[in-house]
Amino acid sequence: MTIRSLISGVFVLVAATTVAQSQQPNQIGSFREWNAYTFTSAEAKACFVASQPTGSKYSQNISGRDSVFLFVTMWVASDPTKSIQNEVSAIIGYPFKPESNVTADIDGKKFSMFTRADNAWFNDRNSEATFIEAMKAGNTMTIQGSSGRGTVTTDTYSLSGVTAALEAITKACP
Repeated sequence: MTIRSLISGVFVLVAATTVAQSQQPNQIGSFREWNAYTFTSAEAKACFVASQPTGSKYSQNISGRDSVFLFVTMWVASDPTKSIQNEVSAIIGYPFKPESNVTADIDGKKFSMFTRADNAWFNDRNSEATFIEAMKAGNTMTIQGSSGRGTVTTDTYSLSGVTAALEAITKACP
């Protein structure tokens, strides 16, 4: 994972969540396949872990795909009612098929995420919490989605290091 592509992905995440776009993240640790970061803006302190796929498969040729990431983010806002714990999101690198869902699979346990543009999220905090616990206990995760052109992509992530990375951001954003 190049720091430039990670920072590029972070700026997409930051813009999507209306936190200052000019903020540079600070790496607080690297944990095998996962990296932990923090940054502070006027609105919030954010901590997040990020990883990129270790492999990708396509149902047909795909060109021009942007960087792909999976994030778990914590927002500690100056207004506590706006703070968020453990928000899972995926940036897939292409526009999803409208009104589609993404299937996340952790060692055979399946989860569904909704899509908008090139991002995917969970509908509720309970699913998100169950997903994060599965990540901590798991070995491999796949994220499968469909592009607006009908291409099905399957991105494979190693979960090696995710628990340590999540612990690092929990300490940085209590």
